[in-house]
Amino acid sequence: MIDLKLIYNRKKEAKKNNEQAVIEIRATLRGARKQKYYSTKIKIALNEWNSEDRKVNAKNKNADEYNFYLKKYVRDLEDLQLERNFKKLPFTFDDIKAYFKHKKEKTSSFFAFVNSELEGDLSLKKKTKTQHRNTLTIFKKFAGSDVVFTQLNISFLERFINYLRAQGYQQNTIHKHHKNLKKYIDLAIKKEFTEIKNPCREVKVRSEQKPRDVLTISQINELAKLCFNENDTKLMQVRDMFLFSCYTGLRISDVCGLKTEYVKSIVHGFELDFFTIKVNKRAELPLYKLFTVPGSRSLPEQILIKYLRPGDIFVFPKLSEAFINRHLKVLAGLCKLNINLTFHIARETFGTYMAGKVEPFYLKNLMQHSDIKTTMRYVHLDKRMMNDKLDKITDWQT
Repeated sequence: MIDLKLIYNRKKEAKKNNEQAVIEIRATLRGARKQKYYSTKIKIALNEWNSEDRKVNAKNKNADEYNFYLKKYVRDLEDLQLERNFKKLPFTFDDIKAYFKHKKEKTSSFFAFVNSELEGDLSLKKKTKTQHRNTLTIFKKFAGSDVVFTQLNISFLERFINYLRAQGYQQNTIHKHHKNLKKYIDLAIKKEFTEIKNPCREVKVRSEQKPRDVLTISQINELAKLCFNENDTKLMQVRDMFLFSCYTGLRISDVCGLKTEYVKSIVHGFELDFFTIKVNKRAELPLYKLFTVPGSRSLPEQILIKYLRPGDIFVFPKLSEAFINRHLKVLAGLCKLNINLTFHIARETFGTYMAGKVEPFYLKNLMQHSDIKTTMRYVHLDKRMMNDKLDKITDWQT
């Protein structure tokens, strides 16, 4: 006879309340004192486990869901053992192993798995986690109830994609949700939660490359010429941070998080040397070579000097991304820019402008891209702008 018991934090991985450890099932062979442990793949924080009741407590928002499946695993195994006894057949550790290897996807909640991964993954940024949780929320709404791994087949995925289309989601939004699902199904397969084939690899959802808004040099200059009074300090700061991105191609996260220690002063001028926040790629930018001004500091250097203060941790004032993008709408109105001005347009502007100035592989390094295909999109966009200008020429004789 094999006794089954839920065990938490056996390896003492979690030492602090917010640290996580896995919940296991301990199988003990009566009389032989032989024990084996089988992971449920459910991870929770130290303060989320009730050691007396051997269950997840209410501090974990998925407690009811996790406890349901923990009980189900034990109950299934006990029922299997009882059935074997009725049939005069042995019940062994191999039977428990086979249950978790071949049958777990029939009882494991996909939602519980994704929630567990989201809570335990410390490498994901807060914004990315929010996007992934949004995908899970929409997927739950579509499913109407819990989803186990064996339900995740091609037909189920196709119905979900059609559901998104019926709800009016744009193609690129559908692509993002598809990409998020693919990530977690692949992860479940890798961690041996299931042996299904990932339907996202069979059902492709392509993204659309839509024309993007970029600013012309004259529009950038109009922004740079704006004058502000003492009551508009924040608006001026937002303008300067946006222009700095236009001149350097840095993402909003890197401009907001730019530290004074990243700024290097050399004989020729200023350089930046740091690892970007979003993709952790090294950014080495010679500011003195970007948007140069004869007889003066380059344009990005002029902005840098305006804000650089010895002893300060960050170069620019601490402003939230939402605050910045709201104030960009005001700036667009002041300059009569007929576009929905967002901070990312600064990076798009830099990439498009520089595509006509430098070789693609150098531009790839300037923009910290991992894939040259991403960089080539700016090269193609530059050609589109060139063709637009050629189309406007009406008289080739003068």
